[in-house]
Amino acid sequence: MMRKGTVLFVLLWWVALFGWWLVLVGTNAGLELVAGACAALLGALLAAAVRRRGLLRYRFEPRWLRKTLRTPWKIVRELAIVFWALALHMAGLRRMSSYYRAFDFPTGGDDPASAGRRALAGEADALSPNTLPVDFDSERGVVLRHELDPRRASNDLP
Repeated sequence: MMRKGTVLFVLLWWVALFGWWLVLVGTNAGLELVAGACAALLGALLAAAVRRRGLLRYRFEPRWLRKTLRTPWKIVRELAIVFWALALHMAGLRRMSSYYRAFDFPTGGDDPASAGRRALAGEADALSPNTLPVDFDSERGVVLRHELDPRRASNDLP
């Protein structure tokens, strides 16, 4: 018998996954609805199994949630940077050269707040077209990130 919290957890995951399915397929045909409902149920049950094993522990700190509000502006800004670098490269004025860079980041440990901080920062930074986080090293307190135009990349995550 599942607990009330587990049932709510599975239901919320099912709703989110089913909604995502509908967005991705772009139709509400009967067969797609059935396939989406089944896929969402499998995904929700998998999420519940992962949660039961203790692998889905996140706690989001309000400070880091506030920092993610800057992400849409960062996406627009970095899109302009990437287009400008591409235009300069195509015109033969400056060669594009990306590289990997490690810099300090408060990665924390194995606690839920640290896991939430790494997840928020990683996802928010991955949305930006100029930067892509590759790995968070908790032992050294650094993040490894690929930067397409390193001269205009910041040390801010997210």
